[in-house]
Amino acid sequence: MARRSFLVAMAVALAAVWPTSSFAATAPAAAPVLTSTVYAAPATFTWTPGVSADPLNPNIVQQVFRSDGTCPAGAVGTGGQVGADLLPNAGTYTTSAQLPDGVYCYHIRAVDAALPAGTADGPGLTVVIDEDSPTGTIAVAPEAPGGVVTGVVTVSGTSADTASGVASSTFHVGAANHCGSGAVIAASWDTTTVPNGSYVVCNVVIDNAGHVAVIPTAVTVANPVATPPPPPVVGAPSGVVSTAPAAVTPPASAPADTTAPKAPTKLSLVLPRAKTSTGTVSVTLRWVKPTAPDLQRVVVVLNLKHAPRSPADGSKIYRGLGSSTVLKLAAGGTGYVAVYAYDHSGNVSKPAQKVVSLAPLIPLRPFTGSTVTTAPRLTWTAQNATAYYNVQLFRNGTRVLTGWPTQAAFSIPPGKLKPGTYVWFVWPAVKHGAAAPTFGTLIGRATFVYKGL
Repeated sequence: MARRSFLVAMAVALAAVWPTSSFAATAPAAAPVLTSTVYAAPATFTWTPGVSADPLNPNIVQQVFRSDGTCPAGAVGTGGQVGADLLPNAGTYTTSAQLPDGVYCYHIRAVDAALPAGTADGPGLTVVIDEDSPTGTIAVAPEAPGGVVTGVVTVSGTSADTASGVASSTFHVGAANHCGSGAVIAASWDTTTVPNGSYVVCNVVIDNAGHVAVIPTAVTVANPVATPPPPPVVGAPSGVVSTAPAAVTPPASAPADTTAPKAPTKLSLVLPRAKTSTGTVSVTLRWVKPTAPDLQRVVVVLNLKHAPRSPADGSKIYRGLGSSTVLKLAAGGTGYVAVYAYDHSGNVSKPAQKVVSLAPLIPLRPFTGSTVTTAPRLTWTAQNATAYYNVQLFRNGTRVLTGWPTQAAFSIPPGKLKPGTYVWFVWPAVKHGAAAPTFGTLIGRATFVYKGL
């Protein structure tokens, strides 16, 4: 009897409020704000979520859209959706770590999937990604065959960076593998200020993201050397002296740096506190950088099958000089991360490794954003003191199925689904001793897409 009364009440309520299209979604209150390091990938930004006046579904999902180039002034960005729908009331998003360098426009759309015209767009955020080093050229003139230079020469070069732009371009001269730390020289370089010998002249280009490129060219300084007259040869006629020139020893080159930096330490993970029904979960990875005067960058590698065996064995999700990054994994999935340190000579450290497991974070399956090809089995976390559950399935705002399982699972019968997007809800019927059960708070709500065979 209690079950029948509940069905009647639900039918009356849905007939009164569900079909109306007046509960339109409200756009995010302001443009997204970048919260991660500028120019780095992945980039993270936050916003104030859009809301809905829909009493049955007040917590609407948020969608992220991306287009190439800067955001248009006073207008919503274009482009397509990236990733799956976010959690209801979500207010943060992290871009892909493999996003190519460039300029992008992101904007947020609030969506009430259960209502027609239940969408609203917010203003955009321009994000510049720059993970690659700048480029440049170097030339020395005049230069004799074999790179021989004498006297005053002209040093010239170019520099470019298509993403963040060039911050500086400086000419240096020094030993092989150490030109970048050598003396700064002007475009007009007097080679007589250094001893004769082999050198490297380089253009050190730094972009606004802090990436450094050293573009070298090898030269040999061979200026005439003034030497004192040699002593007279014993037994030579008066006034005759030896004409043998004094030997000149070129300076020795500094030894190449082959010592790798130490590995990053104190790897730690910050997992979400609450369980989620979304398709992806954001996890914060933190580390302590090694102390090294020539530390160039830290690289984080993610492999979904096994621990990375090298920096190339997996996806690079971070590269820079920070001490944390955000990675995204499928809810309930497992990932393996390795953190490497590089110095300016290209030496790489041993990896610091961590295993990320998100198995405990899924209360509802299939979780929001899932795509299925067969009628799924709906499952959820069992509730104490529950006589049975009420499961309701909707498609395009219309209820298509109701179930009353006594266990925390319900199998949708074959043939009941048509291709489309479905929303499902589950409530517990709470026991009260000998009294009739009453329905408790909604356990959860999730969406999935059915494509069929």
